[in-house]
Amino acid sequence: MDFVKIKGKDIQDCFMQMKMKYGPEAHVYNQRVVVEGGLMGTKLMSKKFYEIEIGIPEQQTSKDRVEKKLQDLKELLRQKSEDDTRKKSLHDLKPLVQEDRAFAGLRSSEKDETNFSTETNSASSRNGLGLSIKDEIGKKENAKSSTSTTESTYLKRLKERLILEGMSSDFIQELISKTDKHLSMIDKEKPSAVNEKFAEILEDRISVDSDLFAGTSRGKRKVIFFVGPTGSGKTTTVAKLAAKYFLHMGRMVSLYTTDNYKIAAIEQLKRYADTMDIPFYPVKDVKRLQEQLLRDGSELILVDTPGYNHKNQDFYHKMKQYREAFGEKDQIENILVLPATSSYSNLRSVMNAYETLGYKRIILTKIDEADYVSPVLELADSNSKAFSYFSLGQEVPFDIVSASKKVFSEIVVNPDKIKELRGDTVATS
Repeated sequence: MDFVKIKGKDIQDCFMQMKMKYGPEAHVYNQRVVVEGGLMGTKLMSKKFYEIEIGIPEQQTSKDRVEKKLQDLKELLRQKSEDDTRKKSLHDLKPLVQEDRAFAGLRSSEKDETNFSTETNSASSRNGLGLSIKDEIGKKENAKSSTSTTESTYLKRLKERLILEGMSSDFIQELISKTDKHLSMIDKEKPSAVNEKFAEILEDRISVDSDLFAGTSRGKRKVIFFVGPTGSGKTTTVAKLAAKYFLHMGRMVSLYTTDNYKIAAIEQLKRYADTMDIPFYPVKDVKRLQEQLLRDGSELILVDTPGYNHKNQDFYHKMKQYREAFGEKDQIENILVLPATSSYSNLRSVMNAYETLGYKRIILTKIDEADYVSPVLELADSNSKAFSYFSLGQEVPFDIVSASKKVFSEIVVNPDKIKELRGDTVATS
């Protein structure tokens, strides 16, 4: 166990630094208030700050990691060798098995021919007209065809649940029918097979794009406005992505906020910026924004916006003014932040209202608080929107993950898996 001391202006600042630098495995062992300076040994003009002592699990040395990789490689080679030996043994036995099967088949064929001849003659003697073999086969094929068109019980249950969650019946029926066509009669009676195939079909209807620099021309500065309804989690989302791109990817990031109504939100974002040591600019008006942009040398600007009612047209007018403050070197994009806890009708209303801004991507927040996430999948697909990130909690910078088709389809099919989702950490990002 390694021990490190961290200083900050308050306890929260210390904890934030600990999480961002050392991840969730670090633990606090001691904390105290420290006073430095002071005139003539007094507290006059002294500075007070907080200090915490934390424990960090020792990291493996490079030699240890190399040795472990070598051991893993040896184990894989050993398993491969055993598999090859087993396959070779089976290959040697295969000709004998085939010969035995051929001989058995020959005897069975001779027996069947004898039985068939006897049964045919007997049937003909009992009934002058008889029943042709072709008719019998035709009846069996028709019965089989009739059975195969029967919808799986598990697909019916899945359909009923998704309709209760708010998805439209037409959208669900399209997916159910496609899934049914790809299932065998045996698989239709297996809930795991039904869910797996339905999730696979769903993946084709989900679009993802997690690169914030996507579509940015060379030499351009990327500017992203995070828009969305009040309480959707825009501020914490901005902080998480700033940490991801600055701390983990080493990109030059600066934070802006046009939210002059919520003082707490401004102070919260400023604290995150100070902790990461990145520029932070509260925007009071368009003129001041233009002045700040001239001094800003970052390559990624993340802008937090106020949570206006999406029916308020004044918000869209102000957004247009802010966009006009940027120059030719800026590539501007709007990303809609939506809470997964909203209903189908509310999500549809919000998405339609913000269509004025021309957004193409969605960040889905509060997934950890939602009972299900199916409604937003249909709306995103119907409106040709891509998912960028999934936010899974309040912890900055950990509780956010890149959008994944597989993960999203799985939690739609099985909402209980929402509880199993975990955010990125410093160590794994």
